[in-house]
Amino acid sequence: MRRRRKFDIYIVIVIFVITVAFFVHNYNYSEAKGVERYSEALALYKENNFEQAYQSFGRVPSSSTLKQAALFRQARCATNLDKKESAVKKYKRILGSHSKGSIVPISLYNMAILKFENKDKSAKKDFINIIKKYPYSDYAIASNYYLGLIESGKLEEGSRHSDKIKQKAFNYFKNYLDKAPDGRFAVNSINEIVKLGIKLSNYDNLLIAKGYYANGEYEKSKEYLNKTTLTESWSDFAKNEFRLKNIEKAVYYTEFGLKDHAMNTKPDDVYEVIDYYVSSFPSRKAGIAKLQNMNLKSVGADYVSYLNCNEVVSNDYKEACYRTLYEKYPNGRFSGEALYNIFITKYLQKKYLDAQRLGFLHLKKFPNVKSTPAVTYYMAKIAYKLKHYESADSYFKKVLAEFPDTYYAFRASYNINKENGFLPYSDIVQKPIVFPYKKSLDNNLVVKLAYLKDYDLVEELCKKDKFIQSWIAYEKGNYTISAVLARNAMDELDKKPPFEDLRWRLVYPTHYYDIVSKFKGSNNSIILESIIKEESHFNPYARSSVGASGLMQLMPATFEEVQKNHGLSGDINSEKANIAAGSLYYAGLKRGLVNKDLYAITAYNGGIGSVTSWFTKLIYNDTDEFVEQIPYLETKNYVKKVLRTYWMYSNIY
Repeated sequence: MRRRRKFDIYIVIVIFVITVAFFVHNYNYSEAKGVERYSEALALYKENNFEQAYQSFGRVPSSSTLKQAALFRQARCATNLDKKESAVKKYKRILGSHSKGSIVPISLYNMAILKFENKDKSAKKDFINIIKKYPYSDYAIASNYYLGLIESGKLEEGSRHSDKIKQKAFNYFKNYLDKAPDGRFAVNSINEIVKLGIKLSNYDNLLIAKGYYANGEYEKSKEYLNKTTLTESWSDFAKNEFRLKNIEKAVYYTEFGLKDHAMNTKPDDVYEVIDYYVSSFPSRKAGIAKLQNMNLKSVGADYVSYLNCNEVVSNDYKEACYRTLYEKYPNGRFSGEALYNIFITKYLQKKYLDAQRLGFLHLKKFPNVKSTPAVTYYMAKIAYKLKHYESADSYFKKVLAEFPDTYYAFRASYNINKENGFLPYSDIVQKPIVFPYKKSLDNNLVVKLAYLKDYDLVEELCKKDKFIQSWIAYEKGNYTISAVLARNAMDELDKKPPFEDLRWRLVYPTHYYDIVSKFKGSNNSIILESIIKEESHFNPYARSSVGASGLMQLMPATFEEVQKNHGLSGDINSEKANIAAGSLYYAGLKRGLVNKDLYAITAYNGGIGSVTSWFTKLIYNDTDEFVEQIPYLETKNYVKKVLRTYWMYSNIY
């Protein structure tokens, strides 16, 4: 009996193994066939052969994870062939699958649009459903526009309740305009509102003005701003006149609003107007001085004080300026930066105990602001100077752990590993930029589509993911857009991923590194790559306001002089010619500045004359004290950015 039982168990195990093997085989076969047939169909689709593509997408096995994407593509083929009913059927199949993936809301939205175009009354229900199920999506915002069109369409049918219908349509268009003033339907929504002939409130006119402003139609924006109350809309008046280059009027509106009406204006709007105002003067100092003389009492007063302190060169006056700012606005938006500047001044004055006290206060009050990595780093240096070595080591490690992608992480690493030198790496191993995620939320559908180079569908399914948008821009050759999108996306993350994360390669790509390696000469190739990234974001046609051009942003006169001295040829926007000349120029700066990369980087932005003069004017004992005392704020920030980028390249690659 016992032997019989063992035999039965054995049989069950064998059957189970065979069954699993059968399903695995079928799954693998289905996936392989799905990839093969989807790839063939996609090639036909890209050739605009929609009839054959429709048939080919239909051959993707139902059990393949690509089936929903194939149905979606079939719907698109049918739409392009003007077979809207067939397209709707394909979208319905996707919606009937009970999937929760990102392909569902876009399918529902596309189906609703097709129904709307076919005058199918059920479209309204679909658009309302989108707003209910996906309230924070772009599809929900756009649904407001279509619902507005559906309601206003009833007026043409001669409804008895025209006033109610007008109001309902107006509310939908207004909702769209409020949530997407720069959206593709913004101007259309405004036109529809005008057609309704409804009496507009002050807020309604302002909303329309903002919509026109966001779409670059400043004259039309002005027309509707004139229908609003200046006391409430002064910042919009000012910004619009600055855009129209009516500087006299813009200055008037700015001063009018800042003096008496800033309290009821959003701070960001006030700061933006102040920036426009300052830039309208021959020099920043002149604009800031004019604002200082206005003795502002409301929103923006702290920002003006902060801008003024940034312009102060003398350390003594700078400390007094920031101290006044901090004491006057201890909980303001710029108080953290003000306290940091008081702290660093005390450090440079070698008043370490005073600085330490301020550092403790800063880290307690501002645990994660822009200046926190700097304060943490200098708290380590203070602890070291006070011979508190364990505390110093703890602070250095904290910078590396909590702020790994900062300039101060670079400096902390140096202090921990001094034997490796200031720039421990001079070359990197290039790695390919690939899809930034190894897995996705849609059973790896997005990853598979990326592998198959279905960029358009990936872009649609992942509109909110800036890293994926960055990757798509990269694949399409838009390197500058790609780098900026990835940088902004990484800045938005509270906690940064490890350096092995694929997203870092998008933030710090190695474009033109092969050319850099060829023309680097005696230079550190990672530094040259970092300069290119910070100067032009890899745009060979970049041109600054003062005329600097190309990848390394060389002035034409400098470029021509280097070419003449070294017998080079080529256009300033040529990748090879620009990098070759830039490398030689950098090497010349370095030779003229005791062969130190730190000084050469500083001179690349601030000029070699300025750097040599700082050697005698500044009192410093180490790298940190030199950098923190660079008189030009732009140059100081530039040095930190380039060295931060060097640090990131060294870690990622």
